[in-house]
Amino acid sequence: MNAIASARVIQRATVREILMGAQDNLTNVLAVVLGVTIGSGRADFVALAGLSAGIAESVSMGGVLYNATRAEQQMAATAGRTTDKADPSDLSPVFSGLVTFAAALVAGLVPLAPFALLPVSTAIVVSMGLSLVGLFVLGSVTGRVAGGTWLTEGLRLVAVAGIAALAAAIVGTTLHVA
Repeated sequence: MNAIASARVIQRATVREILMGAQDNLTNVLAVVLGVTIGSGRADFVALAGLSAGIAESVSMGGVLYNATRAEQQMAATAGRTTDKADPSDLSPVFSGLVTFAAALVAGLVPLAPFALLPVSTAIVVSMGLSLVGLFVLGSVTGRVAGGTWLTEGLRLVAVAGIAALAAAIVGTTLHVA
C-alpha cells in the first residue's frame, strides 16, 4: 500500500474508532448521569455511577474495536484478499483499540465534569448541554470528513443521545430512591 492509501486508511479508521468510542461513551455516561441524578439527586452517586460506567465502557469499546479489527484481518487473510484499496481493517488492532479507548475515556468525562464543580441541579443542566453540544460537534465533523451533511449528521447523534437520555430519565423517575 502506498503512502497516500495508508494515510486514507488511518484517516478512515481513526474517524471510525473516534466516532464509535466517543459517541457511545458520551451517550452512555450522559444517560447514566441523568438517570442517577433524577433517581437519587446525590452527587456522590452520580460520580460513582458515571465514573464506573465511563471507565468500564472505555475499556469495553477499546476491546471491541481491537477484536473487530483482528477478526476483519483474519477473515481477509482466510479469503486471500490482496488489494491496494484502503481498508480500515488494514490498521493495527492495537491502534484501533487504543484510539477507541482514548476517545471513549475523554468523551465519558464530558457529562461528569459539571458535577465536580457545580451543585447537582445546575450540574445536570450543564452536563446535558455540554454532552449534546459535544455530540453535535462530533457528528458534524464526522459528516464533513465522511462527505455527508454536517447538520444532518450532527442532529443524528443528538437524536440518538436524546432517546437514550429520555429512557434513562424515565428509569430514574420510575425507580426514584431517596
